[in-house]
Amino acid sequence: MRDWTGAAALTGVLSLSACSAMLNLTVSGGLDRPEVTFDQGRRACVRDLAVYEKSGDAYTPLWSIAAEGPRCVRLTRIVYGETPAGFTVKSAATPLRADGVYEVTGGGMTTHPLSQVPWRGGARFHFRDGQWRILQARADAVSPTP
Repeated sequence: MRDWTGAAALTGVLSLSACSAMLNLTVSGGLDRPEVTFDQGRRACVRDLAVYEKSGDAYTPLWSIAAEGPRCVRLTRIVYGETPAGFTVKSAATPLRADGVYEVTGGGMTTHPLSQVPWRGGARFHFRDGQWRILQARADAVSPTP
């Protein structure tokens, strides 16, 4: 498999009532071991992460993990197919392929010192010519449930 020659970066902005939070994701590495890094190496509080392959209008699940219990887990990175401590596998990792279009979605909590608000976000990536390219990004602030 080809090694990575670049990285795809995603910046999502989560608008929160009286403040703003920003979550930066970077995807790098080859198809055999892509890695998501949060906020340039800072920790993100993650509850779940899923990867799908997009083909036409269909999404095929390739890998998903979820935190054990109700709390999120603070991580600096997640490597595709490797289950971080504190997570369980919901669906086992399937090999990725060159020229594939992949949708990555996740959720967790913001880690602002004065408040914690749930977040959900994701992006669509394409692996081509040995590097990841972002096709579409989205980030949503999720209102806390009473």
